[in-house]
Amino acid sequence: MEFTENILVVYLIIGCFCEIISKNGVVEAVHKVYPHLQSKTALTVKQLHRTGYHFQPPMNWINGPMYYNGIYHLFYQYNPKGAVWGNIVWAHSVSKDMVNWEALEPAIYPSESFDINGCWSGSATVLPENKPVIFYTGIDPNQYQVQNYAVPENLSDPYLRKWVKPADNPIVVADETMNKTAFRDPTTAWKIGGHWRMVVASRRKQRGMAYLYKSRDFRKWVKAKHPLHSVPNTGMFECADFFPVSLSGDTGLDNSAFGPNVKHVLKVSLDLTRYEYYTIGSYFPEARDKYVVGKGFVDGWNGLRFDFGNFYASKTFFDPSKNRRILWGWTNESDTAQDDVQKGWAGLQVMLLIDLYDNVLIL
Repeated sequence: MEFTENILVVYLIIGCFCEIISKNGVVEAVHKVYPHLQSKTALTVKQLHRTGYHFQPPMNWINGPMYYNGIYHLFYQYNPKGAVWGNIVWAHSVSKDMVNWEALEPAIYPSESFDINGCWSGSATVLPENKPVIFYTGIDPNQYQVQNYAVPENLSDPYLRKWVKPADNPIVVADETMNKTAFRDPTTAWKIGGHWRMVVASRRKQRGMAYLYKSRDFRKWVKAKHPLHSVPNTGMFECADFFPVSLSGDTGLDNSAFGPNVKHVLKVSLDLTRYEYYTIGSYFPEARDKYVVGKGFVDGWNGLRFDFGNFYASKTFFDPSKNRRILWGWTNESDTAQDDVQKGWAGLQVMLLIDLYDNVLIL
């Protein structure tokens, strides 16, 4: 695929749902694994307590979204064989109104050396000439987490049913100074001053890290000398999200928006608390791409949360059809693993609109 360096037209995002397992103590774990239940399917799906508005797949384990050519695409990490974590693929559903959804075949599943042990969360960007590209984390044969990309096989297909993984993957790998088993969840890219940028979440000991990568051509990525942001004593950053908000209006902004009336939001999911935390601050791309937390905001466990309930691993995307930013988040809705298997499902996606009022995000 040929990439260009023109101005970005529109962004799309795939929600981030980092379901991490441990294998021989190598990959860091945040989920309890039930091997004997991973492929056990319910004979019938119980409708009791299933949502009537928020998105759920027809059955089994769910654990995000994009707008492209008039259609909303929801990609989500999914177990096609059971209602507990395991057998994860990138499932794919489409809608014209984000209420009525049609399930398609999975878009991405483990198939290559750079993702043979898992295709985990990521994001996507629509490049100039209206070309969408997905970033996602793959688990390689060494159980290292590497960043890959995929592109649609046929751009004329309005549903973008099939995706291919180019041979030059992976495009981002952790260097020897970094934690290679805790390095995941690439964000939507943004472009300012001739360089694309994206963030990959990680940790260094107990310091949460938002590593910054830059590229001129969208294929060769180089780690910046300094991270976009880091916070001590938080544990692992997961599902980082970095996006602009307007101080002068109530419309959403695409990820490349920048100027005197723009602030930026940095959101991270913390696996030690299983909550979503955010700050609002100033972004200085001309000064080492520095993000400075705004006055009155607190990093870490004492900071502001998106939600105080069962809500995690959220991602936003810009909807250019209505100039709004939409937040999707994962609500587990799980009982015990045995109960989930019996009822035939676990989890749903919650959709919210985002606005800025009095320097606080309104959901």
